[in-house]
Amino acid sequence: MACSLLLLVGVSMGVTNFVILPFWASDVLVRESRSLQRFLAAVSFSTSEDDSQLPPPAVQSFLNDNPEGCIYWQGTFYPHHSSNPAPCRQELPPLLLAAEQTKTVQTSRTAITLLDLIETEYLYVVLPDTPFGVVAAGLPLTQALRSLWAKEQVIAVYLVFNVLILSALAFFRFMRAYVLPIDRMVESVENYQGDGLQALLAEKSGNELGQLSRSIEAMVQRIEADKEKLTRAVGELAANNTLLQNNQREMIRTEKLASVGRLAAGLAHEIGNPLSVAQGYVQLLGMDQCSEQERDEYIGKTLQELKRMDTLIRRLLDYARSGQGMAARYDVHAVLAGIVEDLAGQPVLKGIRLESDLHAQCCDVVVDTEQLRQVILNCVLNAVDAIDAAGRRSIGRITVATTQWLATDDGRALLHITIADNGTGIPDSLLQAVFDPFFTTKEPGAGTGLGLSVSLALVESMGGRMEVQSRDGEGTTMQITFPLAVGEDATPAGNI
Repeated sequence: MACSLLLLVGVSMGVTNFVILPFWASDVLVRESRSLQRFLAAVSFSTSEDDSQLPPPAVQSFLNDNPEGCIYWQGTFYPHHSSNPAPCRQELPPLLLAAEQTKTVQTSRTAITLLDLIETEYLYVVLPDTPFGVVAAGLPLTQALRSLWAKEQVIAVYLVFNVLILSALAFFRFMRAYVLPIDRMVESVENYQGDGLQALLAEKSGNELGQLSRSIEAMVQRIEADKEKLTRAVGELAANNTLLQNNQREMIRTEKLASVGRLAAGLAHEIGNPLSVAQGYVQLLGMDQCSEQERDEYIGKTLQELKRMDTLIRRLLDYARSGQGMAARYDVHAVLAGIVEDLAGQPVLKGIRLESDLHAQCCDVVVDTEQLRQVILNCVLNAVDAIDAAGRRSIGRITVATTQWLATDDGRALLHITIADNGTGIPDSLLQAVFDPFFTTKEPGAGTGLGLSVSLALVESMGGRMEVQSRDGEGTTMQITFPLAVGEDATPAGNI
């Protein structure tokens, strides 16, 4: 910074000097021209005619003092030797002619430029009407301006001294006014720990740094206020997120219980039949007329009916349990076959054919079987309602099928699960809303409107995708897609 200031001040002073120098040199040139004119006049009018054939001693003295100068006297250029500058013989004749014709003093220069100071130029003065005719004298500008160059040396020393002094003063002033305050501000900002900027706020001057300090202070205050707001917002967001998770779990549990409730309503009648049979056999066992063989037969049939009731109740409890499942690698065909087998005997599907068509070559996926059971159950119960709405229970058909799709962009193949029915179908205008929470086409009280919304959330949480295809009056197909497991996969893949 000090070097930059030194260079800046030096250049500015040098430029100022060079701007003034031509004007000063021109003034010196005018004075030198008048001096040459007085010299020629004094020499001409003080020399007798007897000495007119020879140059006066003053002329010789002039040439001795100015070796590169020249004199025109009585039609002759002095000195005679060839070292005398040729410009005198080339440049003087036009001025001599002009002086003879105009009878006025002729001067070659009245002003000067910076370029003239660099190049070799001459100053000529021609004096007419002297006792010896026209006389002239010439000097190189470098000799004419010797006094100027001597003063320029003094000026150069003065400029160097001023440059050093002014640069030092400017440097220390700049350091004190800007650099040191900025250093304090930087140190204060770097050490800022959220408890104020005491050193920074000490800059209370009215200049730009004071304004900057006040602006940073206001900015820090806004940051602190925003930080407090952000902290409160993060706390509220965490609480809302916890509440949302709890509500989501409760919603899933509610929808699951609603589906199981529909199964339980039909199961009550289904259990009543084997229970009545078992009671009848127990009554027969209480009679003394039965033989030992009949007694054994009654006991076996009673145990068979009780086992049937136990199986029905256990299946219902398996669907109703709310344990936390874990995603793992499963054979989906085995899972789907078990689901179809369990649901096929349920009273809610009475009169409706529930079929499986599992043709996928590879069927290992990473899923949570409890969540997958709930999704399939929701889809099957929705299919039952659609068949009932179309009045087709006697010819109703629900098919659970699997196919294998081509590999995705990331190189993983897909397992495609479909649950298709021949129910009433969904109008095109409602297809976009079927996954919205609380949306339902059923009669009030016949459904919560959460089944497909919950199913979609469960499928996506397992890394899958769920879609619906339907035509009004022709049935509906629910499509569930999972990436096939690769290697030793134990966790679900990302959403696809």
